[in-house]
Amino acid sequence: MKKSIMLIFILIVGAVFLFAGGKQEKETAKPEAETGAVEERIKTPIETYNPDFTFPTEKIEISYWHVLGTRPGYHQLAQEFAEEYSSIHPNVSITIREIPNAEQRAIWASAFQSHSAPDIAWIEAQVGLMYNGLLETPPWALKMMEEMFTPYAMSLSKVAGKYYGWAGCEIDVGQMLYYNKDMFREAGLDPENPPEYLPEWLEAAKKLTKRDASGRIQQAGVALRYAGGHQGIGDKFSKFGAAFVDTRKRFYYNEDYTDVIFDDPGWIEAAQFYKDLIFNYKVTSTTLPYPIEAVGTGLAAMTNRESFFAGWLEENAPDIDYGIGPLPSGKPPIGNYETGAMPWLAFQGVTVDSKHPEVAWDFNMFMALPENEIKMAKNNGGLSRHKKYVDDPFFKELPYYDVYVYMTKERPLVRNPYQDPNALQAELEAKLGEVALELLTNENSNPMKLMKDLAAYGRKRLKEIK
Repeated sequence: MKKSIMLIFILIVGAVFLFAGGKQEKETAKPEAETGAVEERIKTPIETYNPDFTFPTEKIEISYWHVLGTRPGYHQLAQEFAEEYSSIHPNVSITIREIPNAEQRAIWASAFQSHSAPDIAWIEAQVGLMYNGLLETPPWALKMMEEMFTPYAMSLSKVAGKYYGWAGCEIDVGQMLYYNKDMFREAGLDPENPPEYLPEWLEAAKKLTKRDASGRIQQAGVALRYAGGHQGIGDKFSKFGAAFVDTRKRFYYNEDYTDVIFDDPGWIEAAQFYKDLIFNYKVTSTTLPYPIEAVGTGLAAMTNRESFFAGWLEENAPDIDYGIGPLPSGKPPIGNYETGAMPWLAFQGVTVDSKHPEVAWDFNMFMALPENEIKMAKNNGGLSRHKKYVDDPFFKELPYYDVYVYMTKERPLVRNPYQDPNALQAELEAKLGEVALELLTNENSNPMKLMKDLAAYGRKRLKEIK
């Protein structure tokens, strides 16, 4: 009897403990919503690099304008970044506007003059500086850039020692030599060894030029920019000028940016050489279409363009076997100086009109995070800004990768005209385009007078802005 009672007692106690244990397990397994526990959300850049900042809780609207409609897929990428950011900070909504490239100058001018510019802008460096429209990069964002970006990408993000966001332009070396390999073979030139210096380049252009019985050019050795906007024409001429002046120290300006140097003997020599390509050496013609179209349709063998042209050729002229070489440098008797990387510059930064600059900087730097920047770089062209992607196989397979490495490591570090602290670069380049057009279309033009007149104009403008 006692044994039976003891057995019943043990069974009852065991059942109590079993029930209690099961109940306790159920209680600890309650959902986080019932217990009050909250999963830690992802931090955005300002919260990581400026931990003392308290993110606002009120509703905030941020606007972002860009001029990258010519890069298919970019606008959609930007929208995806905005949606991801808003999922982290639900109180922040971001609107994105694509500005047509042809209208951007007028739109930016109106926006800055009326103080209605967006919070964040992808904008030509000189346009942003001309209107004093960009805020300097705050210390926390600069720290992030210094930790993550390559030195070359950092060098493209500042003017006169000041940073205005990060380089929004493609990370490339600017203009490079594009050439038709089949035309090289036919002319007896080595298709794997493009001319690196102007004397050899000129000889190649002569061999590549074909004429009909009347002497009219059927195939130009080189295509030059002579039509379209004056600034674009001036940009192309200036890269020839770089072979005639020491761009490590001077280019449009003297060493301290206090004077223009367009009347320098080197610039005058460059102007004469440019004119001679049409009227003396006769290796090109102003009857050709735009240079990219001339090369793409087989009307010209060589031209200088940026990294985007590789993609253009693959899409629009897939049958052309093309090569890419460094921008030709000067070497006596044609020029005296090696040219270096001179990419076009644009900034992605926060404008002076932003009503929420801290949040605007946060989203701006959110777009520059490695996982986002790599998507932009692969979509837009050029290489990545990030150190961690330097050895990414995707970039090493780009057709201009070897030229990029050579131009940034073997060629001298030169003065980029787009880093003009006087913010006159766009205006001076347009005037340089007027000079180039006169050189290419008027056999009686006077290179020395044209360059001296341009120098006088530049000095007049420098006095006016002081």
